[in-house]
Amino acid sequence: MEVLVPLGGKTYKLPVGYLFDPTDEILAGYYLRKRIMAQTLPNDLIQDYHVFQTQPWDLPGGGKYMNWQKFFFYDVRSRVSGNPDKSDAGKGQWEMVEKDEEVELSDEKVIGKKSVLVFWKAKGSSLAKTKWVMHEFRLALKSNPSKMSALAVCRIFERKTSKRATKKARVSNRSNIEEAMDVIDFTVECGGTETGPPSPGTP
Repeated sequence: MEVLVPLGGKTYKLPVGYLFDPTDEILAGYYLRKRIMAQTLPNDLIQDYHVFQTQPWDLPGGGKYMNWQKFFFYDVRSRVSGNPDKSDAGKGQWEMVEKDEEVELSDEKVIGKKSVLVFWKAKGSSLAKTKWVMHEFRLALKSNPSKMSALAVCRIFERKTSKRATKKARVSNRSNIEEAMDVIDFTVECGGTETGPPSPGTP
């Protein structure tokens, strides 16, 4: 399977059915660590990109081109002046909801730090919360955990409605239909003639 990544115009040959979905530990402890140390990575599947300059649904690559539903990028995060927990992106804003949660890594010298952000899009003069989520990973030395890497690796995806919620909505819709059906009289008289509304000329 050949896949074109528009960012850089590269074409990759990947196995049929290939799915790129690294765990937190692999994303931070392998991909980010190797990228910081300028070591060779397979296929350059994660590209450098300024994610805070683009609305998440306009990001290049990812699910649209590579047959998965998540986007992965390396990014040097730019922060909004005066508020380190919010960052402008396109016509919206990423807002941090969880900050610097530790990710257990097999590397004895490095700590993974994970922050979770949610995207708010511009709606008139205010902002509306979306289902877009970013997991941002950075590395820090165990000897100095407060000093984190400038480079981050990001996993960006749109949260979907759960199957349970979808099933519940379908059951609810079916109940509404059944209730509406109860209001309509579809009874049949003993003689076999269907009862129904009077004809237009009937007094």
